[in-house]
Amino acid sequence: METSSFADYRTQAAPLAEPEQSVWGAAPRISPAPLPRTEDAEFPEDLTVVSTRQLRVLCNQTYRLLDRDFPPMEAVHRYELLVEEIERREVQAEARTVPVRTRSGFRDNSLFARFELFSDGTMVGHVKYEMKGPHAVLIQAVVDPRFDAVDVEPALIRQVLLNAHRRRIAVVPYCPRVREFLTEFPQYRALLPVDQRKRLEATLRAAGDD
Repeated sequence: METSSFADYRTQAAPLAEPEQSVWGAAPRISPAPLPRTEDAEFPEDLTVVSTRQLRVLCNQTYRLLDRDFPPMEAVHRYELLVEEIERREVQAEARTVPVRTRSGFRDNSLFARFELFSDGTMVGHVKYEMKGPHAVLIQAVVDPRFDAVDVEPALIRQVLLNAHRRRIAVVPYCPRVREFLTEFPQYRALLPVDQRKRLEATLRAAGDD
């Protein structure tokens, strides 16, 4: 009977494991460097040389920082700078493309969270708001002192309510001027959530009893 030598057994031994698994001297695996976080990215010193597309990207990134529980201290200032530069370019573009027509009308400026009313290119008044789910909380109505509030304020608030009606958005009238308007024009109270409408009408009834 033939016998096998120790050398024969050695050649039949299991192959060695991969070096990275069993050899002490194997080189460590190198992981790719993590991408820089938005707050770590370098903020441009001169926004006038940044493209409009990049400005909007930076604006969106900064807004996401503001939405955190603990936003960086410089985020608010940077966001304001970005918004101001974007609006400056919009005004310049409008002046170049439509040199004869001056802007008039109403718009929702979502960047500054306010409804704005314009006349002959000048903003005559605005209503500051805050979105709470499907509700627009109307915080403050402001009329430019150079214009007659008696004429501007009702037109401004009416446009705000009509805009909310078209967009199927309920309004919460925290602003006293908006509540006064709803007192005089009850047909717009249907835009209020049921609890807010009942509260307003109860307050008006109580005031009438006095």
